[in-house]
Amino acid sequence: MKREWLIQFRKSNKMTQEQVASFAFIDRGYYSQIENGKRDPGITVAINISKALGFDPFMFFQEQLCDHPIKETSSNVISEFFRKEDSGQVLYLFNSFENYIQQAVTFLLAGLEKECYSIIIDEDKNINLIRKSLETIFSKHDLFNHIYLIEKSYLANQEPEDVKQYLYSLLENTPSAGIWLHDEQNSSINWFHNAEKDWKIIKERIDCNHILFVRSYNATVTSAGDYIKMMRIYPYLMTDQEIVESPLYQIGLPSSDSSAYPSLFLQKKQQE
Repeated sequence: MKREWLIQFRKSNKMTQEQVASFAFIDRGYYSQIENGKRDPGITVAINISKALGFDPFMFFQEQLCDHPIKETSSNVISEFFRKEDSGQVLYLFNSFENYIQQAVTFLLAGLEKECYSIIIDEDKNINLIRKSLETIFSKHDLFNHIYLIEKSYLANQEPEDVKQYLYSLLENTPSAGIWLHDEQNSSINWFHNAEKDWKIIKERIDCNHILFVRSYNATVTSAGDYIKMMRIYPYLMTDQEIVESPLYQIGLPSSDSSAYPSLFLQKKQQE
């Protein structure tokens, strides 16, 4: 099926197929096949085309992840945030598991576009679904060169110090990185979710000036009280549809806690 939206972008920019192809470092025949829906671009080609025409490269891959291609939807807002922000902490409460997987892939795609390393730490079943989604749109080189998918079952069998050393090795000598950590109430590695000071040590030890950190929770098992507590700690709040600045960030929060990002579930256990 023709990519009518891509044709429209090209025409609105008053560019020929030859001009776009030249900008993307491909021949016109290849680009024509992309427009006609006969070929799918790799990540590098997709990024180059999107830069030439001024749109989000995720529009290409959205077609392969769901039945409805992206237009100007809220997903673009989230993608734009991941692409522009090099550091910060985001609290993500999701309602739809399908959207959760899609946003995780969006996070990784943004990292590839910025040429920074991206790490996702999640339950094994979620990692498998993310990996399957990635395999439909990324080459193995892209997948393994800048992306690290880490199963919690692996971490559960490691000593805390070994995990820190492993993270050092992944992030060493990279100017920026993205880390996505999913938290569940029944996690078998509670020490890892409560290791805020270890995250600070990791950031200080490696030569990495910018880390964009996303911590995700299932909204259906998160109480309103817990949500308000985390709104005071995280500067950005994210849902399946949008990402905004927290109106309660650091309001009523002791200064000693301003740099900590504790697990909701661990806070609750400590209070009981």
